[in-house]
Amino acid sequence: MGGAASLNCAIFVFFLLRQGTKSQFLEPDCGLSGITNKITFGHDAVHGSNPWMAFIYRTVNQSTTEFVCGGTLIHKQLVLTAAHCIVNDEILAVRLGAYYSLDSISTSMDYAVNKAFRNKLYNWTQQYHDIGILMLEPDVQFTAFTTAYIRPICIITDPTNVPSVRTFKAVGWGRTEHEKTARVLQILELNELDPSECNNALWTRINESQICAGHSIGDTCVGDSGGPLAHRLYMSGQVRYVQLGIVSFGSAECRSPGVYTRVSSYIDWILKVVNNYLFRKIEFRRLHNITNN
Repeated sequence: MGGAASLNCAIFVFFLLRQGTKSQFLEPDCGLSGITNKITFGHDAVHGSNPWMAFIYRTVNQSTTEFVCGGTLIHKQLVLTAAHCIVNDEILAVRLGAYYSLDSISTSMDYAVNKAFRNKLYNWTQQYHDIGILMLEPDVQFTAFTTAYIRPICIITDPTNVPSVRTFKAVGWGRTEHEKTARVLQILELNELDPSECNNALWTRINESQICAGHSIGDTCVGDSGGPLAHRLYMSGQVRYVQLGIVSFGSAECRSPGVYTRVSSYIDWILKVVNNYLFRKIEFRRLHNITNN
């Protein structure tokens, strides 16, 4: 009986993932910004224009919190970020719908992180495979109130369908030329550069799973880690924002090309995490006779 039920759960989860693949995206209603419209030499983002942005923080003591990294909501239970933002035994939380770095506002909601995954191949020294996933509790509900300010960004589930683009939008609360942590969400346009520019500027050698990108006078900076490189595309009958990169590392001066994790290189890993998590959650609900409302 137990074996058959587990097999049925596994088949159900596989079906969900196959459905997601057919629809191209991890979340079908992703990448839709409610508003049309540490990043040095960037500018203030319009509130609500990046509803997938996650403000990741840790609790220092009972009354003090500290900003850690950026991230993106990619699923009602999952936030995508950089592996180096996840430190063992550190208790993290996520604020969605945020705009200001110092205060929560009426459009924001806070979620506990009940599990964190770093890619097992992540290398602290060379920063290869710098990708991680945070699992939220409770599930994010896309209600009428939060629809405009809390929405997932698109993750294309088939790497062969990822378009070749060379311009990106980077978003974050990292250090600016005037502030250690930006007071409001910042946005900056970046261009993909030849890998040799990062190799020469940062004394490193990037591989095919990384993107070298930069701006003539601006750069992502300390605190922007984990945030997205996004691009606006027309897909599945609508204009959507798709995440193509994750802020990984750059120079201490924030005045040179930066290195970004190429999301399309890790689609299988992301789907594996989703698959394992959904299976365990469905099995837990079955064993404890829990039903969704």
